[in-house]
Amino acid sequence: MPGKASAAPRAQPSDQLSAPAGAQLDAPLGTGLDGRLDAQGWTAAWSPRRPLATDDLTRGCWRQSRPDALARRYLEHSPKALLSMLVVDVDHPDTLLRAISRPLEHPEPSWVAEGVSGRGHVGWVLSAPVCRTDAARTAPLALAARVQEGLRRALDGDAGYAGLLTKNPTHESWHPYWGRARPYELGELAEGLGTLLPRSLPKHAREQSGLGRNHHLFEALRTWAYRARYRYEQREEWEQTVTAVAININTEFAVPLPQPEVGHTAQSVARWVWRNFSREGLVRIQSARGHKRAAQPSAAQARAKGAATTNRLSEPAVQDGRRRGGQASTPAQLEARRRNAAKASLARKVDRAAILGEVL
Repeated sequence: MPGKASAAPRAQPSDQLSAPAGAQLDAPLGTGLDGRLDAQGWTAAWSPRRPLATDDLTRGCWRQSRPDALARRYLEHSPKALLSMLVVDVDHPDTLLRAISRPLEHPEPSWVAEGVSGRGHVGWVLSAPVCRTDAARTAPLALAARVQEGLRRALDGDAGYAGLLTKNPTHESWHPYWGRARPYELGELAEGLGTLLPRSLPKHAREQSGLGRNHHLFEALRTWAYRARYRYEQREEWEQTVTAVAININTEFAVPLPQPEVGHTAQSVARWVWRNFSREGLVRIQSARGHKRAAQPSAAQARAKGAATTNRLSEPAVQDGRRRGGQASTPAQLEARRRNAAKASLARKVDRAAILGEVL
């Protein structure tokens, strides 16, 4: 097993660069002698501007500047609106062994931050961050949730990990292992998991884990909000109600999401729905639907029209006094069928005569 790499010297705050939020990372990030990811490359891929960070999880976390956060033991690995890294919490004393020996097939991690106990976090850097706001497309977010669940299964990671804070691999408290320098595309991770990639996410809230909880919360909350918006005229009351519904959905999870994450999702959905849905807009939508229904025939009329159409199609066409499967036949077709029938009749008579001759 490769030895644990010692903590790399941290760059000074003035030297720490980062990719702009939402930027796509195509080139390898590592600058180490072996071409693998290193502390400087990880810092460049780490994109939050004012991340949550702390030295002691029992005392809570708060938003800080990037230089201050990089000096903490734990920090937020992705911005609120974008998922730039996938992280798995391995609550076993052989985190590094599971990550690099890969007893179950999975893509090589970008980095591992392991504690003295052997427990740690394993991360994969994404080349294109996945949007997770109310304006996001649900398909990439659902795929990211499936990929994270597959990675968790591959490492037997903690299903209750909230996915908000990670061990800072550049901090001296942890033993870092630096892996592949080139960031991963989401589809590449999915392909690398093979059969470990879940075909779908659980439908029931209590069966959700990891990023799947975020996806379930977002989908359930926005679906409710679309229908409930027109009942509210005061924005403050609306935002409070959306937050209450989000908290209620979160209680359905076996391991609920942290309250700050639930509050952020609720705030994002409430603002977007309030801005894009209104009572006047609902009236216009319902009016348009009413006009569309009025222009369409009723169920009785549709049934009557369908029966008339069926009768017309089932009536055989008549030509030259002959019927043929509801379609007209040309004189040449009629003559060809008559000749074929005559030949078949003659053949039957010959066969019958031959059989009678053998018997007699």
